[in-house]
Amino acid sequence: MQAYITRHLAEVAVRQEFILKLARAMMMLGAPSHRLRRQVIDAGHMLGLNVSAMHFPETMFISFEDTTTATSSVRFLRQASTLDLGRLAEAYELYWRATHNELCVADASKQLSDLMQRKHIYPWWFIMLCGGISASAMCGASFYGSFLDTVVVFPLGAAVIGIQHATAGHELFTNVQEIIIAAAFSFLSACLASTGKICYSAVTSSSVALVLPGMVALHGGLELMSRNLISGSVRLIYAVIYAIFVAFGLFVGAELFELMTEKPVSGLEDYYCSSVHTIEGPWWQRSSGVWWSFLTVPLVSLTLALCKYYPYKQWKELILIVFISCSGYTVSHLVEVTKFSGQGDVSAGVGAFAVGLIANLYGELFDGNAFVVMVVGISYLVPSAFGPNGLLAFVSLQSSGVAYAYVGAFSVGLRMVTVSIGLTVGLGLALLITHPIPSGVKDGGVFSM
Repeated sequence: MQAYITRHLAEVAVRQEFILKLARAMMMLGAPSHRLRRQVIDAGHMLGLNVSAMHFPETMFISFEDTTTATSSVRFLRQASTLDLGRLAEAYELYWRATHNELCVADASKQLSDLMQRKHIYPWWFIMLCGGISASAMCGASFYGSFLDTVVVFPLGAAVIGIQHATAGHELFTNVQEIIIAAAFSFLSACLASTGKICYSAVTSSSVALVLPGMVALHGGLELMSRNLISGSVRLIYAVIYAIFVAFGLFVGAELFELMTEKPVSGLEDYYCSSVHTIEGPWWQRSSGVWWSFLTVPLVSLTLALCKYYPYKQWKELILIVFISCSGYTVSHLVEVTKFSGQGDVSAGVGAFAVGLIANLYGELFDGNAFVVMVVGISYLVPSAFGPNGLLAFVSLQSSGVAYAYVGAFSVGLRMVTVSIGLTVGLGLALLITHPIPSGVKDGGVFSM
């Protein structure tokens, strides 16, 4: 009897260790937060454990109850998150195999430990290169930039990634990082715009697009839709305040330029670069036409996937990621130019529906990972729907000294929230269509937004 109890406790400890490592790995690698609690509970039940969980941003409480020994224990996990699509797909594969008796729990636990200790697949300089290319392509595709603007944006986009990597462990600088980056880029853009050949709004918006908290706001909306009220509210409020910080940083940079030169920022309110990029100008100074999107949109999608550490060796699924992202952008753009001009929430929602539908059908019909192939397309829809006048409206109001300029600050956050709501609704409808019949086992295996 004593030997049985000892063996039973050892087996339970191994399974509990796997659950804890699974939760930490999913948090670390950027799994969809609104499904994390359900996934941990379902994994515990499949392994014969009585598990309860409570999830907050970067924090999770997991409770194990053992009816045999009449004991319970609560574990506390705190883990920062960085999206790593390659390792995240491997972690989900280990979860699936361990919970379906295809892999020993002890072996799966060891492989999860090795996975979390493994370094990123790409070096920092390669991610900087991809970030610069992504910002440049986004400048022409979403912010009416010219060829000259895209060349200017490249070092700024690369600098954003470089600063984030260099200051990852510097807590004091991280607190003001977004304000310093936005202020510096706004000042540089104003200096370049004074030449009359560079569009201030295009360069500024695309250079800070990679630091916008669009995915945070989206996860907040998804958690609210999943009735995770506390976590969803915290994420949405954080996204609003963060967006206001970025807008304030842009204002500081523009104001600093005006104080030093005693001249207004050229093209501050020209959100569509119409005064700088004229049809009569040289080709390198004209706004990128719609035909350029056939080059810039796939380029943005590809570089975003690489920035999120998707392995280039899995080129077949990488092509699918680019195709899904381009499909979402195309649908969103067509909706905006035909029916709902200026309504970023509607166009983003329809684009998210297209992305979610294709990705979930791929996951359902071909046993693929829906979240991995859709997250790039959703990430691209956020700055596209936000538009060039999202952040700069606040800057122009402040610079003009308008009495109600503070309203512009909250309009920045409100625009971020409305875009995230549109994305949430679109993704929810797509998931409902592809998984119309609820199932406890199936819901635990759905790895999607």
